[in-house]
Amino acid sequence: MSAETEITRLQAARNAIRDKLVELGLAASTAKLDALAAAIGGIENRGAVSKTLDTRLGNAAYIIPKGYHSGSGGVEIIPEAKTATPAAAAQTVTSSPGRVLSSVTVEAVPPEFGDTSDATGAASDILSGKVLYGKNSQGGAVRLSGTMPNMGAVSATFDGLTASVYTIPDGYHNGSGTVSLTNDIETALAAI
Repeated sequence: MSAETEITRLQAARNAIRDKLVELGLAASTAKLDALAAAIGGIENRGAVSKTLDTRLGNAAYIIPKGYHSGSGGVEIIPEAKTATPAAAAQTVTSSPGRVLSSVTVEAVPPEFGDTSDATGAASDILSGKVLYGKNSQGGAVRLSGTMPNMGAVSATFDGLTASVYTIPDGYHNGSGTVSLTNDIETALAAI
């Protein structure tokens, strides 16, 4: 092999090493072979660096050290799964200190609250001013506002001669109302 061929081969090897070191930010594009060798000598062999992140221990982040890594190390987080039970109020599910949520399971609505397919009530069956929630025929939520009038204690008196039937008005009655027949015979005879 001639000296010229050997120099060309060495220059090609130097250029390949230089290009890689420039790409890695470890050498200038004009660096000579001795500077390139020094740059390579300064690369620390880190091997398989591994780290577990845990905010409880104050290491929520990990700065990967400068150097050569074998590719068999890794950075790990500690996952956790949580379960939430449905509630009337909004809930915020957060991870425990030092953990990262991997999943949140929301429990099913208890059967006694979920299936309202056997409901037969209507707004007219609910006292006015009251509200009820249920499902519509498509399974969606529905809010019913009551329309049944609150009659309270309805009372009536009739003489039995001019009226023989009393019609009880529609609505809710509290059980304290009365219907009575007058015993005033004079009033009854005067009506004849």
